[in-house]
Amino acid sequence: MTDLARRIAIARGDEPADVVLRGGRVLSVFTGELLEADIAIAGEHVAGVGEGYDGRDVVDVSGLTLLPGFIDGHMHLESTKLMVDEFARAALPWGTTTVILDPHEIANVFGLDGVRALLASAGEVPLDVYVMVSSCVPASEFESSGATVTAEEIAAFLAEEPNAIGVAEMMDFPGVVRGSADAVAKLAAAGGRHVDGHAPGISGRALNAYLAAGVMSDHEITTYAEALEKRRLGMWVMIRVGSISPRSMRCSSGFM
Repeated sequence: MTDLARRIAIARGDEPADVVLRGGRVLSVFTGELLEADIAIAGEHVAGVGEGYDGRDVVDVSGLTLLPGFIDGHMHLESTKLMVDEFARAALPWGTTTVILDPHEIANVFGLDGVRALLASAGEVPLDVYVMVSSCVPASEFESSGATVTAEEIAAFLAEEPNAIGVAEMMDFPGVVRGSADAVAKLAAAGGRHVDGHAPGISGRALNAYLAAGVMSDHEITTYAEALEKRRLGMWVMIRVGSISPRSMRCSSGFM
């Protein structure tokens, strides 16, 4: 029996689950309800949520609330000054099970070879690590960097690396709005994958141009009016409480 077929059989209740978490309340993030239900686990997957599942191992979670792991939707691991294993040691106990990295600091120094090394170091760590391919290396023409990342390199990296899922924050928003050849080529290299934005204060037709280019999110928003305009046009607004600006909506692990 294949893993998929076995997972389906466990979901039907025809096969015992590897693990059943019994007696807790399960948060449905889709409806906001707390459900009195067991969780049947098959390998790395949740096969079923409901009553009466049997498992080879049953864990009593009475009195606990069970919810999906948190996903940090945009972060710079290098800014933590930690490698992936030590970051996981700090993050996992608080419920963060997946991180989406924009590794542009390491790319600025070592190029995409540095990003490959970063992903390789995450191989045995019990944290799901994905990267957005850094779009602005160097970040500006005034910066002296150790490497550059071209549109061709972005496309090749996305094609060869399964844990690369899109193009990281497009900080050159003036170039996008102008339709500069370099910015357009890097956006085209995404091949329809997610593209993160970085466009503080952009509004009106310039914002429309930025969105028309395929940018899907922004974490540089500082006012409610700016957030509302961008959200009305379909952009994901990424929010968090930041140390440099406690009341702003900068660099998020969640979506509004």
